[in-house]
Amino acid sequence: MIRSLPITALFITLATAPLAHQARLPLAHENVALQVDFVFDNAVRQTNDLPSAALRVLRRRMIAGESLRFVDLRALADAGDGLAAFRLARVMEDSTIPDTTGTKAHYYAIAAYTGRDFAVPSLAKLLVAEGASYSAARLTHSLNAMTVQALSGNGIAATLLGQMYADGVPFGQDLVQAQYFLAMADGGGSPQAALQLGIALMADDADIAADHAGARAALTLAAGGTDLSVRVTAENLLRLIAATPNPELTE
Repeated sequence: MIRSLPITALFITLATAPLAHQARLPLAHENVALQVDFVFDNAVRQTNDLPSAALRVLRRRMIAGESLRFVDLRALADAGDGLAAFRLARVMEDSTIPDTTGTKAHYYAIAAYTGRDFAVPSLAKLLVAEGASYSAARLTHSLNAMTVQALSGNGIAATLLGQMYADGVPFGQDLVQAQYFLAMADGGGSPQAALQLGIALMADDADIAADHAGARAALTLAAGGTDLSVRVTAENLLRLIAATPNPELTE
């Protein structure tokens, strides 16, 4: 079982958000609150990754510059489309829709997870201003997205994470982590750190339930590095994840 893999020399252990989170999202044009299911799939980066023809049509319209309805953007974002998630969060920020549960941060985190580094400043701003009121799962999801961005070489993400850890908002003060991320901001991403994060997430129950979304993201970063041993290890772990049935999804 993946859960029994030995884990050594881990400097950071995070957990991803469960596969589906539910929140009450009141729409400005409706009198009743709408139940929203959030599903994260960090593989959706292009149109053909989407699971249905209807979603692919919506994404092509979005890429062509058409303005999509709120409900259509949300459908794309909930399917894991990072670009749609970013645009949806921006729409929410420009509206008067109440957001007491960190829904905007959730969508910015999906965008960051799928490689949209331009979502990082907006996500960090929300975390500092509102993160103390978020649920533990929402904070963890956002932290993991920021961390994946930092490990991929995003100096802005590393700097902002370092500052947040130094100030203690919203993740609590950790001067060791603050020093680590601030140093990373000067030196770029770390494939070794990404590998360690991926191994840690492989053993995390929440990430297992999410079909290893966080572990896949971190290991993919590690596999793209120039260190041969790190790359081979990451590639082997990605194959192991792909070949191992997920009991959370097969029961």
